Amino acid sequence: MRAASEASEAAAEEPTESKKEKSFMDKFGVIIYIVLWYAFNIGYNIYNKKALISYPYPWACALWQMSFGWLIFVPLWILRIRKTPKLTVSQAVTLAPSALGHLATHVGAVIAFFAGAVSFGHIVKASEPVVSSFLNFAFLGEVMPWQVYASLLPIIGGVGLASASELSFNWLCFGAAMGSNLGSASRAVYSKKVMSGGDIGENMDSANVYAVLTIMATFMLIPISLLIEGPSAMLKGFKIAYSAGGMSFMWQMILSGFYYYMYNEVAFLALGKLDPVSHAVCNTMKRVVIIITAIFVFRNPVTGLGVLGSSIAILGTLIYSLAKNKYAKPLRLFGQRGGGGAWEVSAIFIRPSGPETRD
Repeated sequence: MRAASEASEAAAEEPTESKKEKSFMDKFGVIIYIVLWYAFNIGYNIYNKKALISYPYPWACALWQMSFGWLIFVPLWILRIRKTPKLTVSQAVTLAPSALGHLATHVGAVIAFFAGAVSFGHIVKASEPVVSSFLNFAFLGEVMPWQVYASLLPIIGGVGLASASELSFNWLCFGAAMGSNLGSASRAVYSKKVMSGGDIGENMDSANVYAVLTIMATFMLIPISLLIEGPSAMLKGFKIAYSAGGMSFMWQMILSGFYYYMYNEVAFLALGKLDPVSHAVCNTMKRVVIIITAIFVFRNPVTGLGVLGSSIAILGTLIYSLAKNKYAKPLRLFGQRGGGGAWEVSAIFIRPSGPETRD
């Protein structure tokens, strides 16, 4: 009787404990995800730049960081912690252009941070809404309300002012960052135009779509990086960097790859719990925190006009997100979106339609 009574009491306590656990995540889950999102993103920007300083081979670094994700999602599939995605050949071909855009987004950013200051690279990357709006009009015929287009003006002006006053300005950094914006925006346009049917395989949730794009982009990047920088030069540069830095250099490489994948993974969890307005605010603050941290860590000199231009550009991205969320849906001049189950693409991941997300 005593044993039965204790078992009954234990059973009665289990729902209470699970309820407490659920209540904790309901209260603090979003905050935890946002903190991790910021922390991993800051960590990536710092260790990516340090790795590029020690090992000045941006294509090799980009390849390493993209390949590192395999060490995370492949074991999850093998251990059945995460469902394994299943695609046909035709579905993989459909995803290929998105993988190419994913490749351009990442490589462009790495080259930009290699060629110039991390802070300036992020200022230029803040102009992605301008590129996205142009491509949406050119290829999808989407015309947004005038208020949305008006919100692009401070972005253009701010980036221009920051670029003109940037002490370490160079065209490679600016061009690579714009190339990253073009890759991200092109991936989004392609998804709206071609992948709107949602039929891209089994078990293709946001995390698995991101993993599949990473695999495909890695295979695309291998021959390109080897052709541009050469395997012998990569190996020689690695030996020199290791001789100079030892395990410190190795940790820079490892952490840059780890933080790169993890900030994208956690971003999916964070953004999935945020409404569009909250996401716009959090994303704007994230970019501000990264720029300030990069300036503090790497001691990049900035001018008063540079600070002003950066502030205007970043504030413009926030205004753009809020304006796009508030005003009417875009008017489509030509072309039709496919059937139900549309997919959205951000610079981070693809997911079923819901609140818009953008890196």
